[in-house]
Amino acid sequence: MTEGLCPQNRARLLWRCVPTLVIFFGIAWNVSASDYERLESATKRWLDLEKRIAEERNAWKSQKEVLSQSVKVLEANIDELTEGLENLELSVKLRSSEFASNEQTYESQEIARAYYADKLDEMTERFLRFRASAPEYLEDELRTAQEKLELADPVALGERAQILIAAFTRVEEFNRSVTIDYVSRKLDDGRDVMVSVLYWGLARAYAVDPQGTVAWELKPGPDGWVWHKRPEYIAQILELTQVYEQTRPPSIQSVPGDVLHKLGGEE
Repeated sequence: MTEGLCPQNRARLLWRCVPTLVIFFGIAWNVSASDYERLESATKRWLDLEKRIAEERNAWKSQKEVLSQSVKVLEANIDELTEGLENLELSVKLRSSEFASNEQTYESQEIARAYYADKLDEMTERFLRFRASAPEYLEDELRTAQEKLELADPVALGERAQILIAAFTRVEEFNRSVTIDYVSRKLDDGRDVMVSVLYWGLARAYAVDPQGTVAWELKPGPDGWVWHKRPEYIAQILELTQVYEQTRPPSIQSVPGDVLHKLGGEE
């Protein structure tokens, strides 16, 4: 239809359409600019979101690795603690068994201790009775032993036993030997003379003055040794002491004495 228009008409028609085109392109430009801004803003938000997602993902990966290592460590600790707990339970069972055994042993030891404590008390009483009738020759040693007993702890059975054993061992040595002692003795006339006392163990003793003027036979008694004058045996007793002191050759002498023996439980 426009092909038939002349150039002038064609120009007029174009000038008439120019305002309309300008308005159209202006509207199109406004629409395109608004959409672009929105698209750009959306794109920026999307990029920011992607960046945050990437950062969160990377942080999560790091935390996940740390948590994974922590979990492994905790699992290892749990295994170690479980093993330790099992060992403790086993140790508790062993200790319980040992405790029961020790408790039984303790009870047995207490029974044995009570038994030996009674025996030591009996030995102590026997020692004290013996000391009251012991010869003067043993007085110093027996007094020392008694002082040790008085200082010893009553609970210390071993210490008390050692003291008593040492004392009775010394008494046994004395009883198995012939021993001479020299003591001061007051005579009937008031004179003090040094006499020789020859002990035949714990059975008998014989005493004589150096001049051979008076002699005694000593016998053990409940309150000590008792002196009995034996004027008829002065020569024999004096010779016995001289033989023991090796001032004269050995000889056979008859002296007074009693021989005790047990037969069927009777003396």
